Amino acid sequence: MITLLKQSSYKTMPWKNGKGQTAQIAIGPEGASFPDDFFWRISSAQVNGDDPFSKFPGCDRKLVITQGTGLTLNGKDLHQLEVLEFSGEEVIHAKLIEGPVVDLGIIYQRDRIQAEMKVLNLHEISTLNFEGGRHFIFCLRGRLEVHGHLVHAGDCIMIQNLSTLELAGLNHSSYVLISVSEK
Repeated sequence: MITLLKQSSYKTMPWKNGKGQTAQIAIGPEGASFPDDFFWRISSAQVNGDDPFSKFPGCDRKLVITQGTGLTLNGKDLHQLEVLEFSGEEVIHAKLIEGPVVDLGIIYQRDRIQAEMKVLNLHEISTLNFEGGRHFIFCLRGRLEVHGHLVHAGDCIMIQNLSTLELAGLNHSSYVLISVSEK
């Protein structure tokens, strides 16, 4: 099953620490609420200033900068399209490297969920193979064509119960592939 998640349908909500807002793309399990009873959540946020990250005990996080130069997190630079993984318990202070950024991240309960995040480029056609779980293709640049769906930058496709998927890239496309499965 393939579900198109358009950017216009993302749910805007405050950060847990109240310092900004995020656009929730998807959450699990179905019917879960954040931050009360979720197992995982994928979201995108604009970071406009130097602020601490919210803490999420029992969770791990993966983060990629999708727009802007990057962030310095506890003295370590995270540049655009690099993936960083860190613990939800870790005290993280973010400093903008050069102006505001937009990030894409997944927060997941480490004892229940396994998650992967990769940034990939697509110039023509590619076949992706999946094993169990849910998979999300977030279009960063260009456009993607997936089973008759045209996916624009900022939109996402959720894939469930498919083992193979053909993906076509238009206009030098790049995307983030996020895979979520229960342990």
